[in-house]
Amino acid sequence: MDKEISNAGSRPGTVARPLAMPGLFALLGSRVTLFLLFQCVIALVLHSWTRSEGYWLLTATLTNLVSIALLFYMFRSEGRSFLSLFRFDRQTYRKDIRVFILLALLTGPVAFVPNYLLSKWLWADAAIPYEMMFRPVEVWLAIVLLVAFPVTIAFAEIATYFGYIMPRLIGGLRSKWLAVALPVLFLSLQHMTLPFIPDLRFILYRGLVFLPFAALIGIALYKRPALFPYFAILHGVMDLGTAVMFLPR
Repeated sequence: MDKEISNAGSRPGTVARPLAMPGLFALLGSRVTLFLLFQCVIALVLHSWTRSEGYWLLTATLTNLVSIALLFYMFRSEGRSFLSLFRFDRQTYRKDIRVFILLALLTGPVAFVPNYLLSKWLWADAAIPYEMMFRPVEVWLAIVLLVAFPVTIAFAEIATYFGYIMPRLIGGLRSKWLAVALPVLFLSLQHMTLPFIPDLRFILYRGLVFLPFAALIGIALYKRPALFPYFAILHGVMDLGTAVMFLPR
C-alpha cells in the first residue's frame, strides 16, 4: 500500500489505543444493527412496521450520525483526526485523479448492472424492488433528507469500513485479503436491513446488490488509500441521486 489510511492526522506525543479485534468485529456489524434498531423506533412511532419500511432514508441518516460520532470518538482516542481522512494528498493528487477517473467510469456498470440482473433473476421485473423501496414520505422530510442523507453518508459509510476498520484489520489479521474482504462483505450485507422487509427475495437482493461496488471500493482503497476523499465525494453524489427519488413529482 502507498500508505495506511489510519496514519493520517496523528498527534505527536499521544499513545494510540485502537480497538481490539472483538471491538472491530462489533463495529463491522454496527451499521446493520443500527439500521434495524432505528427502523424499530420509527415503526413504534408510526404504529406500523409496513409504513416504517418506507422511511429507510431517515433510518440511514440517523445511523450515519451515530457512525460519525463513533468515528470522531475512536480517532480522537487514538490521538488522530477523523477529518484527516478527507484530506487530499498534494504530492500524489495528479496520479490520484487519473486513477480515480478510470475507476469512476467503472462505478456506473458495477453499481447498476447487478441491480438489474438480480431484479430480473429474483422477480423477472426490475421495477418490483424499486416499488418496494421508494414510497412516499412527507415533503418536508424528503427535502431535509435531500441534504442530510448524502452529506452524512459521505462521512460515515466508507469511513467506517475502509477508513477505520480495514487498516486495523490489516494490522491485526495474518491474511491481508481477509482484512479487505470483511469490510467489503459487511458493507454489502448491511443493506439487508435498509430497509428490513421480511421477504427472503428482497433480503437476498439487498445483501448482494452492492457487493461488486463494495469490492471495487475496498480493493481500490487497499491498493491506493489516497483515493479515499475522492470515493467519499463520489459516494455522496451517488446517494444524492437516491435522495432525489423521494421528492414528489
